[in-house]
Amino acid sequence: MKVYFYHTQDLNYIHREWQAGRFPSHLLYGACELPSEGIDVVMHQHTDPKLPRWRRTLDVARKILTCKEPFDAVYATKHNGLELIILLRAMGLFRKPVIIWHHQPVPRQKNPLKKLLARFFYSGIDHAFMFSDNIVRESIATGIIAPEKLQQCPWGADLDFYDRLMAANPVVHRDFISTGKERRDMPTLLSAFAECPGQRLLVIAPVDCCGVNYEEMFKVERIPENVEILINRTMWIPELAQKIWHYGCICICCEETNYTVGLTTLVEALAFGIPVIISKNPNQPFDASEMRCGISVPYYDKDGWRDAINAMAHDSDLLKSLGNNARQLAVSTYNIRNCAYIVAQRIIGCVAKA
Repeated sequence: MKVYFYHTQDLNYIHREWQAGRFPSHLLYGACELPSEGIDVVMHQHTDPKLPRWRRTLDVARKILTCKEPFDAVYATKHNGLELIILLRAMGLFRKPVIIWHHQPVPRQKNPLKKLLARFFYSGIDHAFMFSDNIVRESIATGIIAPEKLQQCPWGADLDFYDRLMAANPVVHRDFISTGKERRDMPTLLSAFAECPGQRLLVIAPVDCCGVNYEEMFKVERIPENVEILINRTMWIPELAQKIWHYGCICICCEETNYTVGLTTLVEALAFGIPVIISKNPNQPFDASEMRCGISVPYYDKDGWRDAINAMAHDSDLLKSLGNNARQLAVSTYNIRNCAYIVAQRIIGCVAKA
């Protein structure tokens, strides 16, 4: 069996770097591990993300429809750029199953015509993996997609990559770090650390993301003396991982959203066995406090963040326990090999039904 794998990011670069041992595989959502499950993979030749959306969609469709290698299904990390193939599948003109990851709940449609069109579009998706039960529930409630097409899947990190990094870099873990780029609630985070003068925080932030210019924000925000700001212009996951591994606790302070903002940082923390303080987001696959791998704090709760920081800083037994639980959760469930196994079983089922 063989699948055509589509990604909106430069999967060809990531795949080459993974083969060389320089990049974790989880950004390819199990595609690197599928051959171990008996499913070969045709890698999409990356489509320029700077193209207008209609041109990207046409380019993706052209590459899939003219692919010279035979394949049995399409497996994609998003539906963005795959719209034409999905529509052709809905019309019965594309005969191979389409299996995707859906990062947000299926949008509700109040307009009856728009709801009808949405149902038609989603009929072209044979199966959709989602990151949490809450996103599945909200999607089912729309009445747009059949419940049997939806599945929560535990996406997780490439533990082999992180194990090699940890073994090669014995370090002393101390202080707090905040990485990530999407929807970060910097005012709350900075205000909390201003009330914890004995604790140090390194913030690594992009120049801008999702309409927020962090570089400009930090010019006007009051930065506490115990907080260091590093604007990230070049580092991606491998370089950031090298830095994160030196720290004792990871802060994932986010704005309220309808998706799993901060999940990449969270699963990386699990792989490292580093506890987190994280905004309490019902769309995450699990609650850090409930799973005893960190402390979850309500959105915009400065006092809650201050208390969590102090708890992590002054209770070494708590820090160690939470870190051990984090790693156990990664090994048992939230790792890319387990994810790939679940994905493979669903792909095989969809192909058998097609």
